[in-house]
Amino acid sequence: MTRDELLARLQSIEWSDIEFKEATWAAPRDALETVSAFANTSGGHLVFGVKQSNGAFTVTGVTNADEVQNTFLGWVRDQNKISVFLPIDGSVHALAEGTVLAFHVPEARRNEKPVFLDRNPRKAHIRRGGRDDTCTGDELLRFIRDASTFRFDAEPLDVDIARCFDETTVRWYRARFAVSNPGRDTAGDDTAFLRQWGFLVEQGGVLRPTRAAILVLGSGEYVRQVLPRMVADVQLYRHASADYDSAVRWADRISVEDNLIKAWQAIVEFYFRHSERPFAVDVATLRRDDDPPDYISFREAAINLLIHQDFGDTTRVPVMRFFRHQTEFFNPGDAFTSREQLLDPGDKEVRNPSVVNAFRRIGLSDQGGTGVRAIFDSWRRLGYLPPEIENNKAEKSFRLRLRKEKLITEAQLLAQASLGVRLSEHEADVFAYLSRKGQIDLTDVKALTGLSGADARQLVQRLTVQALLVAQGEGGSLFGLAEHLRARFLPAATGSSDISESNQTPGVVSTAEGATEQVTEQVVPRQPGLDRSLDRLTEVQWRIVGHADVPRSLAELMVHTGYRQRPHFVATHLEPLLTGGVLRLTIPDKPRSSQQRYVLTDAGVQLKLLREQQQVDAQPGGEGDGH
Repeated sequence: MTRDELLARLQSIEWSDIEFKEATWAAPRDALETVSAFANTSGGHLVFGVKQSNGAFTVTGVTNADEVQNTFLGWVRDQNKISVFLPIDGSVHALAEGTVLAFHVPEARRNEKPVFLDRNPRKAHIRRGGRDDTCTGDELLRFIRDASTFRFDAEPLDVDIARCFDETTVRWYRARFAVSNPGRDTAGDDTAFLRQWGFLVEQGGVLRPTRAAILVLGSGEYVRQVLPRMVADVQLYRHASADYDSAVRWADRISVEDNLIKAWQAIVEFYFRHSERPFAVDVATLRRDDDPPDYISFREAAINLLIHQDFGDTTRVPVMRFFRHQTEFFNPGDAFTSREQLLDPGDKEVRNPSVVNAFRRIGLSDQGGTGVRAIFDSWRRLGYLPPEIENNKAEKSFRLRLRKEKLITEAQLLAQASLGVRLSEHEADVFAYLSRKGQIDLTDVKALTGLSGADARQLVQRLTVQALLVAQGEGGSLFGLAEHLRARFLPAATGSSDISESNQTPGVVSTAEGATEQVTEQVVPRQPGLDRSLDRLTEVQWRIVGHADVPRSLAELMVHTGYRQRPHFVATHLEPLLTGGVLRLTIPDKPRSSQQRYVLTDAGVQLKLLREQQQVDAQPGGEGDGH
């Protein structure tokens, strides 16, 4: 933690990744509880020499910094006090008010959790907000299951293999396997097939089904014995997610308590039943070669929910909620990898490798490590804001939200036109995101663009050179909207509300500073007090945009829009398009030329395309329809 970062956090609040302790004369014993909590969740900073009072932080300083530091580091290296060795980094900051010690506690590895104190697993803690909470019994069991070298889904079960499988599901699975793996199903019967592919294992001379075998292919009776809760709860609501209340009844719902293959079939049927764009899906495979992008995102998200849940957690149920303009997926069990790693190609460590492999063999879980990436890629092709991931290490849960909110809107295109710089498609996406959030990191850039880490860094460097964003923090991976743009674009700066479902970009977009004022016989001088801001187009301006894809004279534009009064037409409709960067003059160096024409800029072309797409979406069966 750098000095600047420390000073910034002192002006903030104590939250999940930072804890302040007074520690004036000695290292506080309860600091180890914070170490345990940070190590069991996502890591964080422990700071000595700061007093908290009424929500404010005051630097009091550490009197004997060397002694306090040595005592604390001695504790964290003593396995009688803490269960694992953690590579804790420390830094010393000499402030005017006193010396402050800052220690970074890293997250422990999966097989090291739970990290506990005094050789007592019941003294394990997790970080919730600004608190260090003692783990409950259920939370300890979740850590222990995930830490095991023998995966929970691979455990053999003492049940009758002649009765535990659902014959219809096994038959469907073998047929799908044969299609996906031509010539590889050489087994003479189902038992031989199940043994060949790891669903049956030999134990003490007897064949036993694995837990994964029952979960994927088992009959309902045996599935409910292995998993005494719903496999998935799927709910449809007719209102927006912001209006959700657990007391409000769903419009439709299915509660699945069968094997994972049947669960997948039921969920897909539910999805298509409520889709206003029913697709032709192969009944045998439940797939199609021409899957639309929104189906791909749904498919991958639904499969991830089914195969990556914590099957040992019987207290929480995986839930899919379909709202107007948003779909939410909740899973008991966090991802073992970071959000950034989820977006990178390649195999990932997973909770249920046997279940994952069973789905992968029949093409329902595509190439290793591509599921989340496919969700993001498909959602990006639709032009929506990136999916939101909440991987909660303390709660050990995973949430995914697919919001049907366009990233690039009319107001956003007008905003970018007013900047006076030309942005590539990827740069425009990043700027649009920044206009909403105010900050962005490299993982966000990768999610928005699909670029590699190196290319994402080059992109933000180009935006930095154009003075649109600035680096923040020590690591060089966090960036913020440039200060001179914050008041124009950020909701907090303008006092406007957050993004609404109307997709309107917050803030008022004004004309770019330094824009050249074209004063000709066709463009009247600016009228005092006339508002030149352009955050949306009038219907007349839309007609101009629709007609000016080729150079047009002023007379042609007036005839097309039905106007006769030239001064009013120019001042009210045409000049804002010029100063807003939507239209340009074909002869800018001779503004009084009788041959002067008006034509769309690149931003104007994008606006026209956006308008055309909106009109398509508004039609029955368009992209705007659906859940």
